[in-house]
Amino acid sequence: MYNLLGGIVNWNHRTVPDMPAFHAVDAGAVDASLDELLLAGMNLERGAWTFYTTVLERHPEAAFSRPMELLARAEEGHARLLYSFWSKGQEDPQEFAELYAGLSGDVVEGGQPVAALLDRLGEFSGDPCVDIVEMALSIEFAAYDLYRAMAHRFSETDIEEPFLAIAQAEKEHMRIAAEALKFCEQA
Repeated sequence: MYNLLGGIVNWNHRTVPDMPAFHAVDAGAVDASLDELLLAGMNLERGAWTFYTTVLERHPEAAFSRPMELLARAEEGHARLLYSFWSKGQEDPQEFAELYAGLSGDVVEGGQPVAALLDRLGEFSGDPCVDIVEMALSIEFAAYDLYRAMAHRFSETDIEEPFLAIAQAEKEHMRIAAEALKFCEQA
């Protein structure tokens, strides 16, 4: 997440000090199987869960912990939904808990590495609470965009509806994260 203080008026031909690291899942790849995309989706959900649970470990008593707990549980729920479709395409699927625990969860929806997000808390606003909530908003917005695009890609198939359902849930997650900003003002 980059921020230009003062907006475009303050831009003086400066450049970003580094190129943000992104990892992409090409939902439009012709050779990408549905099973591969579902597994990649589970890993992204694991990444968001990792982000939220690490935030909770670092700030267990923070006023925003309840919304972060809700978001973490929701990420696992989305992974379970994706798993239910993924497992149908497997001859002898691993149990969800074993598969989920084995996923790296190193990237969130939107393609940003979890470690990079966590390392940058407090760098943007100077307030880790604001940064955490704004990062949560960006994660959830990227997730909404991803699942909406996946629903479009798989329109008129049996998986379109679950992708649309997750996209709708991501809008609720954006609302939860946005409401968590009030806890930052009290801190």
